[in-house]
Amino acid sequence: MLSQQDFAAWANGMGLPDEALSVVAHIRASNPARRVGGGHSNVTGRYPSRKMGVTIQFESHRVELPTVYELEHDDEVLEYWDQPNSINLDYESAHGRHLGVLHTPDYFVIRRTKAGWEECKTEEELARLSERNPNRYRREDGGWVCPPGREYAERYGLYYRVRSSTEINWIFQRNIQFLEDYLRTTPEVDSFSRQRVMAQVAARPGCLLEDLFRTTDGALSRDDVYSLIAVGDIFVDLQSALLPEPDKVRVWLEKPQSRDGDHGEPATPRPHPGTGIGGSQIQHRLLVASESDLAEATRRFHIVSRALRGECHDPVPCRTLRRWISDYRVAQMQSECGYLGLLPKPNRGNAVNKLPEQVRSLMMDFIDKDYESLKQKTMYATWAALKLACDRIQMPAPSYKTFTLAVHRRGGAEQAQKRCGRRAAYPLQPFYWELDERTPRHGDRPFEIAHVDHTQADVWAVCSQTGRVLGRPWISLLTDAFSRRILAL
Repeated sequence: MLSQQDFAAWANGMGLPDEALSVVAHIRASNPARRVGGGHSNVTGRYPSRKMGVTIQFESHRVELPTVYELEHDDEVLEYWDQPNSINLDYESAHGRHLGVLHTPDYFVIRRTKAGWEECKTEEELARLSERNPNRYRREDGGWVCPPGREYAERYGLYYRVRSSTEINWIFQRNIQFLEDYLRTTPEVDSFSRQRVMAQVAARPGCLLEDLFRTTDGALSRDDVYSLIAVGDIFVDLQSALLPEPDKVRVWLEKPQSRDGDHGEPATPRPHPGTGIGGSQIQHRLLVASESDLAEATRRFHIVSRALRGECHDPVPCRTLRRWISDYRVAQMQSECGYLGLLPKPNRGNAVNKLPEQVRSLMMDFIDKDYESLKQKTMYATWAALKLACDRIQMPAPSYKTFTLAVHRRGGAEQAQKRCGRRAAYPLQPFYWELDERTPRHGDRPFEIAHVDHTQADVWAVCSQTGRVLGRPWISLLTDAFSRRILAL
């Protein structure tokens, strides 16, 4: 919510007349004009808005609640108020009779460059109302308008908008609800992990979120990656792909441009750095880089990207900027990864694997055939057998720590199935998604979708005072669809 000083600065920049500012100030100082009511066809509720610092009413979970999510997470929206003061709508009925209606819009929205009233309705309701009274609601230029509402708003230099249910992007809605917990809490991602993730994304803009999970596995959790998405350290298009389906989500360090450019944000994503020989070299360079190197390379990447787009950037000497751009372009041509050219110290230390290839191959063979088996041997038992095998061929054995790291890198559904069976691997496998984007069969997170079952207990209730038999009581069982799926399998 804007402070009085911020509101005064906004009002001064808008140049609205005093009468309009009086209307806006009155709405901001007033309580909601009415309490929303539910019925057989709508679900009401209150949304705890961080932007406003108060709860916001919604009268429909299929139209108004999605609007609340959009307003809450739209950077152009400064404030939004539910059920503002009523306004007068003057128009003629379908039979030519003059009507004056006292109307309470759903929301009053203050944006950076404008302000006005917004009304939310389903497409079916708008079609029905327009047939009954075309002078109040009608379709224009592919959308719906309310001519009397627009006329009223324009008197004050404001706007009146009719929102239809067909305008709702359900992909964005599911993504926002998925990120809701991450948006409400401060992420606890350590600085080094944060820099490493940003470096992975900058090294290959447009990589799949699933590939990012794979390359950062063991270094940080998926919760950490989602937290970085929520705070904006890395960018995904929440309008076009579902976060719960990471094999379809592309990740960038900055919002990509509409066409290919030299700044490392291609419109057509390139292969992930984990594929191919060149990709392995890129991954190696990123893994051996220190936290300070990654932080400096990411800072340079932002400066170079903005300079190539002609945007404002942090001040740096001209010669330094030209050198960074040159290094970036050379690395882009050589390895299709301009980010490597911005690393200040790419070749430092000896990171060559000291284990002979024969020993590494033997270690992976023991993990595959001895550890990942239904005998469920401990890691130490398998490592001891590996050490004896290395002694027999007179080769140096890997340390126990090296062995356990190799085991954990192979962790997942396949390893769990080989050790514990098919059912034990179910929790580690991806969900089966229903085709309807609004209603995933099992939900995106635990307890999002629940079933309430009613059954009669095998007991008879008797009144303690009159002795009257009251019958068998009903028991309600709340079952989480997420848990039910796991148990059923």
